[in-house]
Amino acid sequence: MFLADYHVHSSCSFDASDRMAAMAKAELKAGVSEICFTDHADIGDSQTMQIGPERFQLPRSQVRQFIEAMEKAPEGIDIKLGLELGEGNHDPARAKRIYAMPEYDFILGSLHNLRGEQDFYFIKYQSEEHCHELYDRYMDELIELAGVGCFDCMAHIGYCLRYMRKQGFDARLGMDRYGAKIDLLLRALIENGKGIELNVADLVPGGREDALLLPVPGVDILRRYRELGGDIITVGSDAHNVKAAGCGLREGYELLAGIGFKYVAVYKRHKPEFKRIEL
Repeated sequence: MFLADYHVHSSCSFDASDRMAAMAKAELKAGVSEICFTDHADIGDSQTMQIGPERFQLPRSQVRQFIEAMEKAPEGIDIKLGLELGEGNHDPARAKRIYAMPEYDFILGSLHNLRGEQDFYFIKYQSEEHCHELYDRYMDELIELAGVGCFDCMAHIGYCLRYMRKQGFDARLGMDRYGAKIDLLLRALIENGKGIELNVADLVPGGREDALLLPVPGVDILRRYRELGGDIITVGSDAHNVKAAGCGLREGYELLAGIGFKYVAVYKRHKPEFKRIEL
């Protein structure tokens, strides 16, 4: 069974602990044939790798680790270099220049925080109403991000759910309440030739502490994307250490097949190639 993990972090990310070479070895051991390193570069967050606004060059840490990984990685795994570019809609010109850098094969577009707000990870949620207020703004900014040509696939739609639910709020980003905005977002992605990510970090135990045992985005959004004609989708473990490398990928592929997806996407120089899902 071909497995590709297109959301992998190394110690180039402030919140990850293992080098690319070690992550590649762990992914291969988990049965993964292709990986893409997507370390954090959140615009305006000094904890993450910062590219631009004046110099648009690969961060030295990425260069060193990627070369090391290519030299040390065992045979049987294909390694690509990417980026998880956060908040591209907060500085579209800069984000587009990062996307145009020739060294990257693939870029995830993510939204970890709203304008003027902390990362959803740090917010203290006060009520269901507070959650929905933030959801509404989150959807507006995702739609805005979808119009910026700075990524290949949109990462973990519904990212904020992880932290709202862990604080005890059963807020849901679903078609029943947010269908109009979800449709607007998905149609914009499809029309612009962009895909979405199935993030499986919370799908099975082991991928993340206190895993919610849910896919991100939820099944209803995945189904809607398929109904609207969306066919570009990557699967990512969002692994931040060797223990989580490749965790949940098989289950993610099975979930996609059950919804009707026949292929997953892998990338080379921002061009998707499609690999059949074979269970």
